[in-house]
Amino acid sequence: MATLVLTTVGRAIGGPIGGALGALAGQAIDGRLFRGAAREGPRLSDLSVQTSSYGTPIPKLFGTIRVAGTVIWSTDLIETRTTSRGGKGQPGTNTYSYSVSFAVALSARPIRSVRRIWAEGKLLRGAAGDWKSVTGFRLHTGGEDQAVDPLIASALGAVPAYRGIAYAVFEGMQLADYGNRIPSLTFEVEADAAPVASGAVAVALAPEVRGGGGVMLGGFAASGASVRGVLETLTTIDGGWWRAEGATLVRSDAGGAVVTIADTGKERRRSVAAAGGTVREVAVAHHDPARDYQIGVQRVRRPGAGQAVDRVDLPAVLDATHAAAGDAGARGAGDRAGCDRDDRR
Repeated sequence: MATLVLTTVGRAIGGPIGGALGALAGQAIDGRLFRGAAREGPRLSDLSVQTSSYGTPIPKLFGTIRVAGTVIWSTDLIETRTTSRGGKGQPGTNTYSYSVSFAVALSARPIRSVRRIWAEGKLLRGAAGDWKSVTGFRLHTGGEDQAVDPLIASALGAVPAYRGIAYAVFEGMQLADYGNRIPSLTFEVEADAAPVASGAVAVALAPEVRGGGGVMLGGFAASGASVRGVLETLTTIDGGWWRAEGATLVRSDAGGAVVTIADTGKERRRSVAAAGGTVREVAVAHHDPARDYQIGVQRVRRPGAGQAVDRVDLPAVLDATHAAAGDAGARGAGDRAGCDRDDRR
């Protein structure tokens, strides 16, 4: 630019005063040479958006719980240019802002509503439905009569309605507050109107399960490679285990010396281990409703022999008192972790 060139020449000839005069002369030339050309503000060169990879499991939600969800569709970043006028004889300035539209899968079974939403750990939508950033929002609750989302259909053409999958669509979300990228989101999802019993969760997940009962959970996220793994997690919470009875599974309470469970042709036996190999302390991680459903950790110590420390991660909503005291299975988890031995043959 002429300003830079003439400033350098002015300093070479007349020192600081000459430099200032040269700068003024250069600005005058700039105004004539580049009149009408706006200055460019910061601008992104890559507008592509990285979405989640295929094969990411979507949990089945029960009760009320906070989950991250999985991005299943998005547009590229949408660039908007705004030109502001400069002063008399000065060029304007182009500034750029970015938005994006995307969909997030929340649950592999129907839900009732989404309450609060957090972006990068900060509240994006309050309990009253008030938004802290500009975005359009639609919720598909996952019913069997669920319609195709109009925005996704307009972008992709023929698309499924994702019936049985609850998902949220953000339309034109402004990204200035999030480094011009899709922020990390978490959702307070209400899947059922009230707390749910651990036994009722098991029955909903597996038709071969008989009976219910168990303990009441504020919420639960069922995910993993197998239903059996989820059932075992539930018994970790409520202090029981499952036994085969013909073609069904029946929940059993702690107290039996030996229980045989059919498992892909192998026999699994629960028996009492030697005292020296027992677990002395169990750290119970859970979703704490008093902390906006963030993860809380309670430590359960048992009397007697044993030195080992174990950790139990529960995808369940439990208040700190129940998790620590063991009313909702934390104590049972510690007892079984310390007293069970699996013999496979």
